[in-house]
Amino acid sequence: MLCPQCERLLELEVFRVDGAALIITCTRCAVESRVEVPAAASQASSGGSMRAPSLPPRVSLASTEGGSNVVVLRTVHHEAAQKAAKAADEGPFEVPAGVCPKCIAPRGAASSCPHCGILYESFDDAAVLLPGWLREEWVALLRDWANESKHGLLRRKAQQTDALAALGRLYRIRQAFVPEDPVAEEGRADVLRLAAVAISFRPAQDDETERRKRVVLISIVAALSFVVLLALLVQLARPA
Repeated sequence: MLCPQCERLLELEVFRVDGAALIITCTRCAVESRVEVPAAASQASSGGSMRAPSLPPRVSLASTEGGSNVVVLRTVHHEAAQKAAKAADEGPFEVPAGVCPKCIAPRGAASSCPHCGILYESFDDAAVLLPGWLREEWVALLRDWANESKHGLLRRKAQQTDALAALGRLYRIRQAFVPEDPVAEEGRADVLRLAAVAISFRPAQDDETERRKRVVLISIVAALSFVVLLALLVQLARPA
């Protein structure tokens, strides 16, 4: 059974019994789903008359003899993973029409992007050239799009190599092609979070280095001022 809110396959992790119904709580979005228990099952659980065990029902894998009626549950994650794997072979870095080639924001009627300011006609793809390692790992990630651990490892590596902006742009490309892709949405949000942390974080050794630079600069200015003042005093002390 799928959660009606987030379309996640429900598991019996958080549940309660309400009369003849089973209430299952989605562990992702906390929405409750009600499953009615058949009357025969409720009677058996309440101490009703015991029946002789019957043979397990024959599972029919066909709506017609020899066919298959197995239904594959296709979630949003599944659809996004399929489209990402297809993009890995057909154009992993292609930018969809109707968006800015640099920031991937929607294009307007103007000749320049209202968000990043570039002129569309004079835009050079070299301005968004990706590092070789990022190109290779992005293609590999597209083929394994549902692997959350791979996404996390790539984002951490991009943070360490100052490639968060490039990675965030790649996630935006996936969102432009597949707006409902939850993996791309989560990836871009995490990139923004990591970028904010990098901007706000300032190592103590950097502060110490800046302080030393200021001290040296002040010392140099003071020394030069002293030399100039001394020369002026010598000049004034000379007899006319």
